[in-house]
Amino acid sequence: MLLNMSMLIVFVYTVLCIMYVQMNRHVLANMTGTVVAMTTGLMSNLTIGVILGMLFAQNLVLSTGISIVFCFLIGYLIGRPLSLLAIVEGIGGGIMGGVHGAMLGEMIPKRQWDVMLFIMDAMFIAVTALVIYLIHDRKHRQEEPVAAVSAVKKGGSDVAAAPVRTSFWMIYIVLPVAILCAAAWLGHSPAAGDNPAPGHEMHSM
Repeated sequence: MLLNMSMLIVFVYTVLCIMYVQMNRHVLANMTGTVVAMTTGLMSNLTIGVILGMLFAQNLVLSTGISIVFCFLIGYLIGRPLSLLAIVEGIGGGIMGGVHGAMLGEMIPKRQWDVMLFIMDAMFIAVTALVIYLIHDRKHRQEEPVAAVSAVKKGGSDVAAAPVRTSFWMIYIVLPVAILCAAAWLGHSPAAGDNPAPGHEMHSM
């Protein structure tokens, strides 16, 4: 159950990030755009790689190959509204995350899948939330040129950071983490007759 919930969360949050980048591409210039593309591509494909490594256990070639396909797709979609450099950054970060994620998912013993999935999902949600806030902050700073001028006159280097909307972060972070906890708790008990999962096994390359 947690595996299915993880796939749903990664899909929904990645689509949300791509859409948010598309809507605010005018504020994502130069380094900010490349950081957003690289971070989103890396975290999305790292989590996808772990999930695929678990789904296709004992077949590292297949899980890695599918991860790389997602790397190119997500990297292109997240970087296309920005620039060619952002596309390259998104694909490069995605390949690194996807390949490492597939290896990590392959190496985790089955009895520890739930713990690893929860850690990866929580980290993925937190990082994508930071990406959304970064875009929101850049938009806030660009929309307040008067405040920026005043800050420069007073000797400040920049305007104040964008305000944090508690209701949004409660929905974006706390709610999905609570759902993950419920999914982990409901799916924690093994079915009757299931044999204990074997420990870590070394695979011949």
